[in-house]
Amino acid sequence: MDNVSSNSSSPRAGRPRSERTRHAILDAATDLALEGGRVPTIDAVASRAGVSRTTIYKWWPSSAAVLAEGLLDRFHESIEFDDALPVREALTLQVDALVTLLRDTPAGQLVRQLLAAAASDRALGLAMLERWLEPRRATAAHHLERGVQQGGVRADVDTTLVVDALFAPVYHRLVWGHAPLDDNLARQVCDLVWPAVAAPTTAPTAAS
Repeated sequence: MDNVSSNSSSPRAGRPRSERTRHAILDAATDLALEGGRVPTIDAVASRAGVSRTTIYKWWPSSAAVLAEGLLDRFHESIEFDDALPVREALTLQVDALVTLLRDTPAGQLVRQLLAAAASDRALGLAMLERWLEPRRATAAHHLERGVQQGGVRADVDTTLVVDALFAPVYHRLVWGHAPLDDNLARQVCDLVWPAVAAPTTAPTAAS
């Protein structure tokens, strides 16, 4: 089907994208998906954006790939947190923002559809990784690295594994529905992860 299959494993080569056209296509895909609750077809996206199918296929392998990027673009504030925040708080707020987004907006149903389709569509899987998961993971990794520099996070921490541990419970619950995406999930996850990554504190030496 057009909405979950791809014509290529990567976006087409060609002239640089017009930012106005890019945003029109991303907005069209995202609006259609949020209105209809499903991944739109390329034809529907092209019609809404006022572009040709060929234009879309120059830059994305499928309408699902467009939607993956469009959702991140639309909800980008969910991965933007001030470096002035303590690292543990920044990570907790980022996980909580994902929980809220997936639970309380139509984006949750759409992300679940995209993840399911990605299991059998390598191009879509790569698009989801590059355009939805990696930007969020990069932000979390940035905060962990900030913690290392500040001395609050162990210097030998495996950043990739920690980021997996932070976000996996959210996606696991979204896909399988075995437990709720509840208000305290982010706090519980970070309470579980933080002791394993926090730098050891040196107890003050008693005066002799």
